[in-house]
Amino acid sequence: MYDPKFINQKGTRSIIDEDTRVGRKSKTQSFYGYKTEIMMDTDERIITSVRTADGSYMDGGYTKDMLEQTLKSGMKIEEVYGDKAYFRKPILDEIEAIEAKPYIPVSSTVYRIDEEEFTYNKDSDEWQCTEGNITVRKKNFISKNKDGEGSGYKYYFDLEQCKVCPLHDLCAKKSARRILTVGKNTTEFYEISQYQKAEEFIEKYKKRASIEGKNAELKRFHGLS
Repeated sequence: MYDPKFINQKGTRSIIDEDTRVGRKSKTQSFYGYKTEIMMDTDERIITSVRTADGSYMDGGYTKDMLEQTLKSGMKIEEVYGDKAYFRKPILDEIEAIEAKPYIPVSSTVYRIDEEEFTYNKDSDEWQCTEGNITVRKKNFISKNKDGEGSGYKYYFDLEQCKVCPLHDLCAKKSARRILTVGKNTTEFYEISQYQKAEEFIEKYKKRASIEGKNAELKRFHGLS
């Protein structure tokens, strides 16, 4: 039977409310409905901007609009707090554009460097492994897959040192030398990750918890659940 109510249900579960979608709170926990995104002052807990979307919405999609709305209210934004779902280059750039400082934990989905295995020298643009081998060459690359086009860099470690390294077969495997492949923003994210280990960031980030009380209030007393 041809019926638009059923044809349009791809990605949804209800023919009553076609705007709802399935979203995820974690890899194992999902929910069905909507998401509400809130921007508020961390001291007075005054909400300055709100956006609502279906459950499949990716957090942070309205960041630019919400920052602009908050600024229009007359509030000066010096710091922006968020959870790691907001750690994405476009969001960090939007915060930088208004000359504010982001306090958002590094997300492992966009930054995949094992810092126990590699360290980075910003001045020389070189990576070093735990065995002391330092990269000697860097090459741009562009890759294409089902999700679109990606780009980044390949850093090549010193060949002679790799050959005699006791970990060669473990890390270089079939290659003569170790090649470290990173995203185009990895070196920038590395610098951010180092700062986030400092006591200043840890103390500052405690302010982010102020949003939880407001969320609870909205769900308990204002029907946002």
